[in-house]
Amino acid sequence: MKKDLIAILLLTIVLGCEKSNSSTVSEAEDVQVEIEYTKNGELEFLNENAEPIKKIDIEIADTPNKRARGLMDRSKLGETQGMIFIFNDDEIRPHTFYMKDTRIPLDIMYFDKDSVLINIARNAQPGADSKLAGGTVDGAASDSKFVVEVNGGLADQWGIKEGITKIRWNQN
Repeated sequence: MKKDLIAILLLTIVLGCEKSNSSTVSEAEDVQVEIEYTKNGELEFLNENAEPIKKIDIEIADTPNKRARGLMDRSKLGETQGMIFIFNDDEIRPHTFYMKDTRIPLDIMYFDKDSVLINIARNAQPGADSKLAGGTVDGAASDSKFVVEVNGGLADQWGIKEGITKIRWNQN
């Protein structure tokens, strides 16, 4: 009788722990991470005469971890905010971007080593029009050193043009 009571007590404790752990996991899955925008510098888009078309605040992604994180877990981006991805000279190649956990449509602009715009993945939607599952968007048409992301649709609105527009930026 005593053994049965101990077995029932142990079973109750084990089942109670499992139920407690499963509710904690479910609650954690419902939490949505939100990363705040941090201004690291300013960037200007330049026309064919090297005159500014538009000036924006930028967050700089210049390390592998920052580039991998990108604009993930952001619900909004101001109209004059963006992110620049800077690759080392040994990383220059036709980059492709993956929009995992990106919540907003983006214009993804690829620039060559001379800061000239190669091409734009316009109004890229997380998971939409992807070549691979999960949001991989059209990549650079040729080797890119810099990539700039802004809200979807702004590149056309600002008159940004492939083969003509250049960028220059400063860091705070």
